[in-house]
Amino acid sequence: MKFAEALAVLSFFTTSVHGGSVNQHTDRVHEIKSGSNNDFIGNSMWVFGNAGVSIYNPDGTNQFKTIPPKDICHLTAGYSGEDAESLSCSFYDVVSDGKKYVWAAVSRGVSKIDIMDIDTGSVVGSFKTNCNSPRQLEYHPLRDEIWVRCSAVDDHEAPSYIDVFSASSPSVDVQTEILIKNNSTFSSWGYSVIDSSLGDVGYTTDWNQPFLTKIDLSEKTVLDTFELPNAFGNYEVAYSKVNEHIFVRASVCCTCGFEGADLGLDCGRYGAENVTIQTGPFAGSVNISGTCGRCDGVMGVDTLGVYEFDTATDTIIGNHVMKEGIGGDPFPSPDGEHIVLIANNGGTSIRILKTGEPGAKSTVYADLELGFDSTGFEEEAVFNDYAFIERGGRSKIIFASGTENKVAIVDITEGTPKVNTLVLKEGELTSERQRRQVEWSVGTDFVWVDGTAGDPHEIYVIDVMKEVFVRTITGTPTTKILSVNNYKRMEQMEMQHTFTSANAAYSGTIERESTTNVVGIVSLVLGILAIVVGVMNYVFLSKILAAKSSPVKMNEDVSLASIK
Repeated sequence: MKFAEALAVLSFFTTSVHGGSVNQHTDRVHEIKSGSNNDFIGNSMWVFGNAGVSIYNPDGTNQFKTIPPKDICHLTAGYSGEDAESLSCSFYDVVSDGKKYVWAAVSRGVSKIDIMDIDTGSVVGSFKTNCNSPRQLEYHPLRDEIWVRCSAVDDHEAPSYIDVFSASSPSVDVQTEILIKNNSTFSSWGYSVIDSSLGDVGYTTDWNQPFLTKIDLSEKTVLDTFELPNAFGNYEVAYSKVNEHIFVRASVCCTCGFEGADLGLDCGRYGAENVTIQTGPFAGSVNISGTCGRCDGVMGVDTLGVYEFDTATDTIIGNHVMKEGIGGDPFPSPDGEHIVLIANNGGTSIRILKTGEPGAKSTVYADLELGFDSTGFEEEAVFNDYAFIERGGRSKIIFASGTENKVAIVDITEGTPKVNTLVLKEGELTSERQRRQVEWSVGTDFVWVDGTAGDPHEIYVIDVMKEVFVRTITGTPTTKILSVNNYKRMEQMEMQHTFTSANAAYSGTIERESTTNVVGIVSLVLGILAIVVGVMNYVFLSKILAAKSSPVKMNEDVSLASIK
């Protein structure tokens, strides 16, 4: 009896769960996967530029949405501050938190960050920062924060060059007081390193200060500074999660304005001043005509290159230069296994470092010569971006030439790099000031390369696994390209799918067990009834036999009543 009651209760519970909430989850999963939820963009490529924001599917065959400049850009008065106000769509940096929003640092001189919904592309709003001219954005997933590196402070009671937003609640004001310079009226150009593997600290650079600054992520204050010997300042920076080392590009001073100077007679647009020289043939000279921070690529002068800094001990463990002996800007691979150095050498060579054990200096993995024609640009940087792809068991790096309409696909899977070159377009050069944006559509075979100087503006889509050109997207000017996906939604969908599948299997098992139990119970009841009937028949026949063996009167009827 108890078994029957338990079976009935279990049957009711299973039917309620499977028929109610699970069906709702299943309907939701089907709705998303079938595309009936028109608001859900999914895996996509976001293009930011003078025309606002355009959102495409990964292979570029479908444009999901556009955001016009009036809805996302800001009125500014230009660099001098004297020009008439106009919409500025500079898009200095963009980042996705992978779950809710896409964040953009849009305009110089504006103390705001613009936020868009990751699923719909709709503009959420512009949120005020506690610093001015935001230039770099970094997402810290464990703290669920967006860190904003600015080039100036804002008119705020607690001036700061770095601000913080809650990624879930951007309207919540977070107080910061991170002064990288003692005089907050000065600009501070630099980059920050904010990563979950560093725990409760981060680091930031400054282009004209010879030290790396360490900050407390909880207190939002400066913890310490670490000198970079002989450097004028430090700017570009890369971080490796493998050994928790920071790679810092050092800048130096050089002479100019006289015969035999490092730069010759020309001191550039900013002119000359009296400087102190720490490197090169004029090292040790004080109050000599020269310039600082604008000597990248000068042979025999730009010799500090990249400092490798161990965050576990806060010490410098070495320097890295290009094979020519000059410095290069560091760029990390997503997994931190490699650091790519790109220099002002016309793109004739690229150095790739292999990161080592914590505390050990990284080693040279390869020096690549991609063979691009850089005639007329021999002392300039013709790369400013690249894409690193890990897919299908292959590891590839994509470099786009700024002097030709070509890309180089470098396969480093098997140790020795293999280079394949693709032509993007014949004819006139389409790179903007010898620079291109390169972005992998994460989780797909496609890489996007911009040709925004083309008329009309162009974006080239290539299949990096097949190493073939796919198509050209026209009419979309490009400043930044960002691969975006709602990874949290993907995880939820996967969990729902797993739960639904598991529940369906469990329900089938219960139904099979229920059918088996019902048959068994019916058989048991029938068996008991058969035994009862058999016993009754036995008793009945026994009495009949007993009655036949006893004396009976003539003509007396024998009945069941007489046998009792």
